[in-house]
Amino acid sequence: MLTNSAIHSIDLKRLFGQFVKRIWIVAVITAIGAILGGGIYFTYSHIVGDTCYRISNDYSIDYNLEEFINSVDYYNAYTWDGILRDDPITDYALTLTDGITKQQILDSVSGQMLGDYRILTVNVENEDPQVVRKISDAYKEALVHFAQVTDMLDSIDIWTDADVVVYDKYDRDVNAALLGAIIGLVISVFGVLIVMCLDDAIYTEREWYARYERIPFLGVMGTEEANTNISHILGNIEDYYIIEASKLAFSVAGFDSMRQKKGVIIIFEKGKEPVENIDKIVFTMSKQDIKIAAAAFGKVEKM
Repeated sequence: MLTNSAIHSIDLKRLFGQFVKRIWIVAVITAIGAILGGGIYFTYSHIVGDTCYRISNDYSIDYNLEEFINSVDYYNAYTWDGILRDDPITDYALTLTDGITKQQILDSVSGQMLGDYRILTVNVENEDPQVVRKISDAYKEALVHFAQVTDMLDSIDIWTDADVVVYDKYDRDVNAALLGAIIGLVISVFGVLIVMCLDDAIYTEREWYARYERIPFLGVMGTEEANTNISHILGNIEDYYIIEASKLAFSVAGFDSMRQKKGVIIIFEKGKEPVENIDKIVFTMSKQDIKIAAAAFGKVEKM
């Protein structure tokens, strides 16, 4: 039997060779994904996206801790953002604004506490600077009023009164590029794995013997290992006809030349020559009654 189709365990060396051979594909597609992700986000944020304006004011809060010792647990960094958009504040602010809708207030206002529970930062963001100013001014009075009608609070006073500034809300270029890179990486790795499953080229000596167990494998031509094997197995290499698998053209004259030698040596590039081509050579040599003396990785011109 010239070939052996038995199932063998997974060859990690082969898988590594397959992946290394195509790792440039993963790198290129990952880079393209990063460029596309960052580029699309940049285009949207700087061409399609509107300019955003912002006012960030800090408010000082005094809690009614004498009567409500747990008031700071209710009005905290996690709850204030929602409280700022609740009806008691938004409805009062709405009475102080002209031409502003409640939905505009809800969409524009946010809050945060950065460490100190007594300092509340109120952010007002909108594409219209006049809307930002009107809502911010209304909240200066609405928060004071809210403290007056809320038992858990003694007072809320403006601490820093800022002006309208241009705010770049599209500041995630790096995140967009990273997301694009991750998508590109996943797609490329998945694609490479599919190609690896379809790749039947020979990468290791083990694979050669798994298919052609009766044909000696010399190693990589030009190496000490190959030279030693040639000397031990074949003797004088000049007595053998060397076939480069990728360049073989069958002809009557060619077969006659091969028969004049002791046998043929099949040379092919590691991981590049399809097994189908090597099978064709092996079966053709058998039909022509030409002995295959050995095989090896390499190229004829490198010998």
